[in-house]
Amino acid sequence: MNRIIAVFCSLLVLLGCSPQVDNDELERLVGQKLMLDFRYFCADGTPSEECKSAVTELPPELAEVLRDGQIGGVILFADNLIEAPQIVRLIDAMQKVMRDAGLPPLFIAIDQEGGRVARLPEQVDVRFAGNMALGASYAADAEQGQQLTLDVASGMAQVLHDLGFNLNFAPTVDVNVNPDNPVINVRSYGESPQMVAELGQLTVAAMQQQGVMSALKHFPGHGDTSVDSHTGLPRVDHDRATIAAVDLLPFAYSINSPEPPAMIMTAHIQYPQLDDSTFVATDGTETILPATMSRKILSGVLREELNYQGVIVTDALDMAGIAHYFDEVDATLQTFRAGADIALMPYTIRNPADIAAFWNFHAQVIAGARDLDATELRASAARIAALKTDYQLSETMDLDARLATTVALPRASNVALEDKLANAAVTTVFGHTALPLQASHWHFVMPDTLRCEAAQQVLHQQRPELTSSCTSLARLPGAPEQQWPADSAIIVGDITPHHSLVEMGGMDDLASWRERPSKAEQHAWLQETLSMAREQQLPTVFVALRAPYVIGDFRELATAAVATYDYSAAIADNGRVRSASINALITTLLTGQAAGQLPVSVD
Repeated sequence: MNRIIAVFCSLLVLLGCSPQVDNDELERLVGQKLMLDFRYFCADGTPSEECKSAVTELPPELAEVLRDGQIGGVILFADNLIEAPQIVRLIDAMQKVMRDAGLPPLFIAIDQEGGRVARLPEQVDVRFAGNMALGASYAADAEQGQQLTLDVASGMAQVLHDLGFNLNFAPTVDVNVNPDNPVINVRSYGESPQMVAELGQLTVAAMQQQGVMSALKHFPGHGDTSVDSHTGLPRVDHDRATIAAVDLLPFAYSINSPEPPAMIMTAHIQYPQLDDSTFVATDGTETILPATMSRKILSGVLREELNYQGVIVTDALDMAGIAHYFDEVDATLQTFRAGADIALMPYTIRNPADIAAFWNFHAQVIAGARDLDATELRASAARIAALKTDYQLSETMDLDARLATTVALPRASNVALEDKLANAAVTTVFGHTALPLQASHWHFVMPDTLRCEAAQQVLHQQRPELTSSCTSLARLPGAPEQQWPADSAIIVGDITPHHSLVEMGGMDDLASWRERPSKAEQHAWLQETLSMAREQQLPTVFVALRAPYVIGDFRELATAAVATYDYSAAIADNGRVRSASINALITTLLTGQAAGQLPVSVD
């Protein structure tokens, strides 16, 4: 049905049929093309930049925005999600607003990629180790990697569906060919376009078969950048042949599959070989159009060349890759002109004053939309409506029934699957003969206290006769230790790029995070520590807990190197720290057995 409507509307465009849109219809069309975030809201008027009151229940002011704006969708973040019954009630309250007003149901979206990007709290679902871990399992055993990918995507989607989510902004199918990529790295399956394409499409199919729409991202590819589009505007200078063979291949593969993605998300990224058109930014500088704003890329490449018939959604328009160059109204209208169906997070609402300003933004977008092609607008709205019909968003489960499904969360099957993936992914990069470690005392150097606790607890659990100690790098210690016990092993864990404060698990305070040394300072300290250990002829292991590329910097100093692709850890109800990846790491160090293989090249 979705494809039939999309093809019909496309024919109208080609035939030049553009009957005029009246005001009521225009308001409805524009509203359905907006997806808002309600991360924080301060009803007392706290300034937007200071408001940190998380929206965990739907306030009447935001319900009014949904209803009166005839909004098409909402994205929820970790701040909105506390525990399972609360999540169910929040989503149900949003959908009820639309049902009671006789409006289309909402897309309820989340970024639940697994690993580095996961919004659900640990007591609701596990994080899994993420895409590069799946790539490492596939590189070692393709059949195993495919099955794990299907199982992880299916297990993740089942939980999302039970909670009330119907759209997941996943998977990431950027082909990570740049070791310095600050934002993708382990969010990618690896550097092989074919592997990324296969695993990405398995994820799409598995999620959508569970009733959760997949949004493939970030088109036309974010894998070869050294700038994070959250903070700047990246640029890819691949030639046209490379773009087709690397960047576009996973998208084309999925589009041409029996189960194409319901949505594709755009990237705020310049591709001059696809479109070298320029615009004048808000600061007066002339800049190449990013893909999100490019008609040549969204309508030309994605719609016409790749024949994508589904819904195009932008990446968040409040990211610096857009917000530093366009104001909110211009950004929204420009991406609609380019061919995007949904503008994600086009306007930030944090207090009542923001709501008043939002209605001004809303009015300006509607006024500007009058100059857009009417048939294209209707075709876009038809794609959105067809998708909501295809996924039966109007047929919502009874609230009590949905609440009953949350009793068993997190699912025991997902907990076991998280462990299985971590064990299948862990990789010995070099120094195989140095493992298993035979030392009676293990000294860990970890990025923070949470990882220290996890490593020591797991070691004690698996081998209680061994002793351990740990140095946290949340704050840079003084000079490295000059002497360790004679029968010691030194295990250094590193997260590159840095992780965030929330990922430190609350065991290190805000001051520690603010005073956290740079990566260069940390690595200089680690290199000195490893050099001293080598001088004492102690076995040393360097562990890449995130992107494995950093291993090359320690090749001459470590006896062995291991990659886990994941550093997730959380404090369980019993006060102990649970980390599937660190558990798999300790097992490898004790047994010398590692199942994974690198899915990227490490120098």
